[in-house]
Amino acid sequence: MKLNVRGFSLAVASVIAAAFSVCAFFVAVAPEATAAFVGYLLHINLTGLTQALSWPSYFAGVLFVGVWSGLWAAAAAGIYNSLVSR
Repeated sequence: MKLNVRGFSLAVASVIAAAFSVCAFFVAVAPEATAAFVGYLLHINLTGLTQALSWPSYFAGVLFVGVWSGLWAAAAAGIYNSLVSR
């Protein structure tokens, strides 16, 4: 079964953009607590590395992350389709 490359890449880009938005919300509401939580997940010290979140930085970030992840998903779906067709 082949994947629809366009549909798969748009779905992945949408989910990643939504996850980015949730993360950005927590950074905007509680930057230090969010940095501490992510630091615990990654086993690194992120205290003091928080940065102010503005609307332009949010829109640039969600656009970049969405497009970038969509391109990677399209590449993965293309590779999958080429391997399945063999």
